[in-house]
Amino acid sequence: MKNEAAVALGKLSHSRQSEAQAQASRENGKAGGRPRTASPHYPARSVLQVDRAIKHLGVKLNRGDGYFYFSSLEPCFEQVGDPIPIPYVNSMTIARWIQAAEFAIWQDAD
Repeated sequence: MKNEAAVALGKLSHSRQSEAQAQASRENGKAGGRPRTASPHYPARSVLQVDRAIKHLGVKLNRGDGYFYFSSLEPCFEQVGDPIPIPYVNSMTIARWIQAAEFAIWQDAD
């Protein structure tokens, strides 16, 4: 047998949203949810994020020991362009990674 007062107090202390907030959250979810905050002008957060941004170019980003390089999405996976000597993926913005990929493809075409 549970103490009704304790149950009511527990429900009050564990509710993080009011009913109005919960309803607004449900409506926001139906409308598509919170917009993504990723912007091409912010530093890249991961190699996967960069790969998604450059996939249309037909290359992917690979990590070396203190550098990054692009490789082809073709079955041979050969390196495209010169390595980029930076230690962290967040050293450049998404827009800069896209420019670097485009340059590597242009450089490799010569």
